[in-house]
Amino acid sequence: MELQSPNFGFVKPVQQDFVRNPRLMPMTRCMVLMLLGWAGQEQPLETTMGIIAKKLGRSVRQVQRYLKDAIEEGYLFYSRTKNRWGYYTGIKIHLNFLALKPTKPKKRRKQATTHTADTNNNYKYKRKNTPQETEFLNKLNLLAVRNGITLAPD
Repeated sequence: MELQSPNFGFVKPVQQDFVRNPRLMPMTRCMVLMLLGWAGQEQPLETTMGIIAKKLGRSVRQVQRYLKDAIEEGYLFYSRTKNRWGYYTGIKIHLNFLALKPTKPKKRRKQATTHTADTNNNYKYKRKNTPQETEFLNKLNLLAVRNGITLAPD
């Protein structure tokens, strides 16, 4: 049979610090990458250790070790979920996406260029006393005198 070309639909970008971490067990890295793919839009996962073990081809006890290893390195934490009768039904895994996903580099301005303002510095506002303006100011003064308000001089 001919080998199919991979589409890499399940592979997501991760930080190099996570990939090169020598303290992680290799299967812990595989498990966290699988969980990162399951998380979608940074949502907590509700699953069981048995499901994770089946997908990895390992035992539940090994999955417990992998989870403990990932918790010690700060990549995730989990809590047990219960139903309304108090029976444990699985685990809820919260991944630390800041430690796993790469951050986008900030777009910076070029340091060599200077930006000038769009304002015209030569424009001076000159107030013209139009007849409409003087009439308005006279009415305003009359209103202030009638109400006992003293206006501040300009």
